[in-house]
Amino acid sequence: MKKLSLLMALMLSLSLISGCTGGDETSQQKDSEIESLLAQVDNLTTQNLELNLEIGDLSQTLIDSNDILFDIESRLISANESLESMILNLADRNSMILNLTTQINVLHQSYQDAIENQSDEISELESQISNLSITISLLEQEVLDAENEISIKENEILELTNTLQTALDRYDMLTTELYFDVQDCPLSNPGPRLKIGYDDGGQDISEPDGNLTGTEVVTIFGECPGDSGLVRDIHPGISSTYQPENLVTMGGILYFTADDGVHGRELWRSDGTLGGTYMIKDLTPPTQTIVGGALVDINPGTDFGEIVAGDEKIFFSAAAGDERFNGIRELYVTDGTEVGTEQVSNIFWCTEVIGGVNSQFPEFVYSGVNSITVIPASERGFDVAYFSAFICNPWWVGGEEPWFSDGTESGTTQITDLRSPSTSWPSSQWGSALVDMVGSQPRDFKKVGNKIFFSANADQGAVNTDVGRELFVIDTSSPLASVELVKDIRNGDSNSDPVHFESMGGSIYFTADDGIAGEELWKSDGTLSGTSIVSNIAENGSDSSPGEKLAIGGELFFVATDDNGRELWKSDGTNSGTSLVKNIANGSTSSNVRSLTSFEGALYFTADDGMSGEELWKSDGTESGTVMIQINEFGYGSHPDYLTPLGDRLYFAAYDSDDGDELHYYESASNTTSHIDINSLSSSNPRFLTPLGNKLFLVANDGLNGSELRFHWKNPGPIILELSS
Repeated sequence: MKKLSLLMALMLSLSLISGCTGGDETSQQKDSEIESLLAQVDNLTTQNLELNLEIGDLSQTLIDSNDILFDIESRLISANESLESMILNLADRNSMILNLTTQINVLHQSYQDAIENQSDEISELESQISNLSITISLLEQEVLDAENEISIKENEILELTNTLQTALDRYDMLTTELYFDVQDCPLSNPGPRLKIGYDDGGQDISEPDGNLTGTEVVTIFGECPGDSGLVRDIHPGISSTYQPENLVTMGGILYFTADDGVHGRELWRSDGTLGGTYMIKDLTPPTQTIVGGALVDINPGTDFGEIVAGDEKIFFSAAAGDERFNGIRELYVTDGTEVGTEQVSNIFWCTEVIGGVNSQFPEFVYSGVNSITVIPASERGFDVAYFSAFICNPWWVGGEEPWFSDGTESGTTQITDLRSPSTSWPSSQWGSALVDMVGSQPRDFKKVGNKIFFSANADQGAVNTDVGRELFVIDTSSPLASVELVKDIRNGDSNSDPVHFESMGGSIYFTADDGIAGEELWKSDGTLSGTSIVSNIAENGSDSSPGEKLAIGGELFFVATDDNGRELWKSDGTNSGTSLVKNIANGSTSSNVRSLTSFEGALYFTADDGMSGEELWKSDGTESGTVMIQINEFGYGSHPDYLTPLGDRLYFAAYDSDDGDELHYYESASNTTSHIDINSLSSSNPRFLTPLGNKLFLVANDGLNGSELRFHWKNPGPIILELSS
C-alpha cells in the first residue's frame, strides 16, 4: 500500500507540473516527457495492484493451510475424547464382571450349603448360577470388543498425530524464492520472478538446501518483463540476413527453419524462451573439401520446401544430406524431437534425372514433394498428409501423382496414376522404355469435410480420355481413398484450370474457365450435378478471374474484375446473391484488394482507393460498412501486410513516415491503431507474423541483431520488482 500511495502522489505531482507547462517548444517537450512518465507511473500502478491481488491469493492459501491444521487438531481432540469414553466404558464392564463374579461365589457357597442341608433351594440356585455365568460370558466378550475398539482408536490417534506432525513439518517448509529468470524468458527480456513451494529436498536432494527446484516448486508468480523483445539471437551479427522462415505451430511450440551460421539452414523449435529455442536436428551435416590445398568445412544446410503441421506430426519437404545437391525434395516428418525427425520415403531416386531439369527430357520439371495438406489426428485418429510427388526409380518412372502418408515408410503410397506413359526413355536399366516424365501434377489440395479437392491433368485412372486440367476429389472416408473426376468443366482435353479454392457450407468454391463464360466463380459439393458456375460476373466471355477468397459466416468474400476494375465482391453461393461490395477505387481503376482476413466477425483487407495509397480496410459486407483505416496520412499508403488476428488485436506490418516499416495493431473496440517501434533507427521489416497462445511471434530486424525471431504480447503481469510491501 505504501507503494501505491507513493505512486499516486507521484502521479499528482506530475499532473501539477504538467499543468504549469506549455506555450513553447521546450514546454511541449517537457509535456511529452511528463506524459511518458505518467504512462510509466500508470503502468507501475497497475502492476502494483495486480501484485497485491497475487499476494492476496497467497494469503488465502496460507489461511486454507491453517484451516487444514485446525481440522486435523479438532479430529485429534475428538478421537482422544472418544478414547477416554471407551476406557471409562471398559472400566464399567470390568467392575460389573467383578460384582457378578462375587455374586457367583456367594451363590456357589449357598449352593454347597443347600446340598449339605438337602434344601429345596438347590434347583433355584443352579438356575441363578447358570444365568450369572452367561451374563459374565457376555460381559467378557464386550470387554474384548471394547479392547479391540480401543486399539483401533489408539492407532487412529497415532495416524492423526503423525499427519498433524507431517502437516506442521510441511507448513514449516513453505517458502518463497525471488530469482532472476534468464533461461525461461526471451533473450532480451530476463527479469525477476517469484517461486512458491516447499523446501523439502525435492528430487535427488536429501535435505532442505534453501533453494526451490524441481518438484519442490508449487507455482511461480510474475511474467517476464516487457511486451516485446528478442527470443534468441540465432545467427549473431548486426547484418545477419539468415532470417527464420517457414513458421508453423504445433502443440504449443513454434517450428521454423533458421541458419545459425554454423549448421546452415535447419529445422528449429521454440517455446518463446531462450532455453526453449534450439535446433531440432542437423539434417545435412558438414562435409569437407579441399580449397587451395587446405581442408575446408562446408555446411550448406538443408533445402526446405513446404512445412505443414498436424496435431502430432509436422510434414515437410526437404533436400537434405547426400540428396542436398540433387535439388529434389523428399517428404520428411518430425514430432519435435531429434530422433523423431527423419525422411519418410525416398520417392524420387533416379540416377539419370538429377537437379530438376534434364536436357534430354526438357518436359521434366520437378523440384520435389509439394502441395502438402494434412488431416489432423483430432479428425482421423492420426495425422495423414496428402501431397504431390514424382515416383522415379530403377524399376519405374511414373510421373508426378497424388500420394498420402501417415508419416511412416510403409504407410506412404501413391493413391492413383492419372497420367499414362508417353515418353520413350533410353534407360541404362531397361534399354528403351515408355515412361511418364510429367504425370498429372496434382495441385492445391483442399479439405472439405471428408473430401479433398484438387486439380490435375489426367488422361487415365479416374477418366477414360484426356480431360485436361480439371477438378478431382478424394473420398478420405473410403479405405482405398478413391479418386474421382468431379466434372470435365471444359469439355475435351482443354483445361478449365480450377484454382483459388475456399470452402463454405460443405462446398468448395473456386475459379475455373468452362470455355464459354471465361474465368468465373464456381462451386462444387463433389458430385457432377452439384458442380456449377455461381455467377458470370464479366459477361461476353470476358474473365472476372476471381482470385483470393475467404468465407466468413455464410458469405464468401473474393476479389474479381468487372467494368469497375478489380474490386471486393461477395456471394452466398447463388447468382442473385453475388454482388460487388464496394467500388473502392471509385472508377474503372482497380483497388487491388488483397490479404483478406477475418477478425471479430468482420472482413479486413488491404486496398488502394486511388487517393490514399494502399491502406487497411474493414467491411461488414455492405457498401456503407466498408471503410478505410488509414495509417499513413501522406497519401502514399502504409502497405499493410501479414494481417494476423490475436485476441482483441489485429496485427500487421505497415509503413508510416515517422518509423518506417514496423509492426502495427488495430483494436476495434477503440477503433485505433498503434505501432511497436522495433527498430528506432530504420525499418524493422516485420514478416511471418504467427500467433501462438497469447503471444505473437515474428521475424524483424531491431538494428542490433539482424533479422531474428521476436515476440510481442499484451503482458498481463504482474512484474515482481521486490518482496517488500
